[in-house]
Parts: sequence; C-alpha cells; structure tokens
Amino acid sequence: MSEVVRMRTVSLWISLSVLLSGCAAVVPNFDIPVNGNGPTIHSISRRISCELVQLIERGDGISDALLGDDIDVAVQLNLTVNDTGGLSPSLTYVNAPFALGLGGTLSQSREQNFTQKFYYSMRALQKEAQAVRKLGGDLAECWPTDTNLAGELGLKRTVELAFTSQHVDWGKKLSDDGIFGGYVNFVVTKNVNGGPTWTLTSFIGPGSNLGSFSEVNTDKLTFAFARGDKAGTPFRASGRLKADRLIEQININQLTTQLSGIRPLR
Repeated sequence: MSEVVRMRTVSLWISLSVLLSGCAAVVPNFDIPVNGNGPTIHSISRRISCELVQLIERGDGISDALLGDDIDVAVQLNLTVNDTGGLSPSLTYVNAPFALGLGGTLSQSREQNFTQKFYYSMRALQKEAQAVRKLGGDLAECWPTDTNLAGELGLKRTVELAFTSQHVDWGKKLSDDGIFGGYVNFVVTKNVNGGPTWTLTSFIGPGSNLGSFSEVNTDKLTFAFARGDKAGTPFRASGRLKADRLIEQININQLTTQLSGIRPLR
C-alpha cells in the first residue's frame, strides 16, 4: 500500500471515530412527548386513569366487584432507549496484478432507562372522577394518543378475563403479587445504514456498508390488581353524595304532595 493510500485510510478512520464518539455524547430520547418543561409521562398516567375509570363506570357486575372488593392497582412503567452506532468500512486498493483489501468494525451503544410505579385505589379513583365531573371534566374521556403507551392498554380485557375465571384466590393482596395482572409492551426500532462509494485512481472505498445507526425504544407497562384492606366492608357513598340524594328525594316528595292536592277541573 502506498504512503498516500495509507494516510487516506488513517484519516478516514480518525474522522469516522470522531463522528461515532460524538453520537455517544447525545442523550437518547424516550418515546414520550416533550413540552416546554421537557419530556413528560402525563399522557401515559392519564391513559391509565382513563381506562380504570371506564371500568368503574361500567354499571355492571364487574364495576360492582371492583368497588365492593376495594380493588387496588399497581402499575410499573419502564421506558428504555438504546442507541447503537457502527462503522464497518471496506477499503480496496487495486494495482494490477494484485488487490489489497482492508476492513474493520467500530461500534458503540448507549442504553438509558426510566422506571416509575403508580398506585390506584378504585374507590378513591371513583371519588376523584366524581369531583372532576362536578368541575366540568371527565376522567373517563381518554386524551388523544401521542405515544404508544397513551393508546389502548388492554386493562379492560384483562379485568374481564380475570372476573370470568374460576378458582381465583381473592384473598391475595398487592404484597402477595396481586390477584391477577399482566403487561403491555411496545418496541419501536428506527435504523439507517449505508454510505457512499467513491473511486480514486486505483482506489475504491469505503463501500455501501460504511455505517449503521439505530435507536430502539421499549415502552412497557406491568400491572397487578388485588383486594384492598377494606375488602368485604360495605361500600358507602360519600356524605355529600348521600345529602344530594336526600335533597332530590325531598324535592320529589314535595312535588308529589303538590300534585295530589290539585283537584281536577270539571
């Protein structure tokens, strides 16, 4: 290999190494939206609340069981992003009657993880939903999807499966790994690879497999449902709600009395 070719090869490897090391200095982005304050998981927690409130407000045996058994829910959120970059140039020096090939590989990866747990009481969540509704809001109305975990999580189907099962150990609590649970996992892979091919006098390089860069986002929710400490005790409506119902009943009784005192005209 001539001195000129050798110097070009060394220069190319130095440039590519600097490029790859520069990519490693960039913090990977989780697959979540970003607002003026930075990345946020609010839409994910809002989606969880939305699906749980929908379960509470079904008005059937499942919602009655969720409230009557004081069901608690634990949810663990895991966000992982893995950025990988690799360079594998192939250099060929052609000078008849022989050809000299040179190849190598340089790669680097970086992984970042975020984990957080959420806890919900179905009874407490019902009270919260009622308070929000009085203010004109609706926790059962899901927000627009802005990330994978803000989409359909499948909590409804999981609960329906559990409550149609037989021989379930309802005596367990969250500390005993819960009565039933599951997870939803989304994996998004983004990658690019390739590179230019250029030719000099008696020299071809670096080839179409110059480099490859990829980003893999893994978004996972693991959840468990279990009976709360007040399971088996009567589920009573709040005092304010009972007072409102009593006022409604008084109004109805009063209206009935007024109507009964009206004599029909002849």
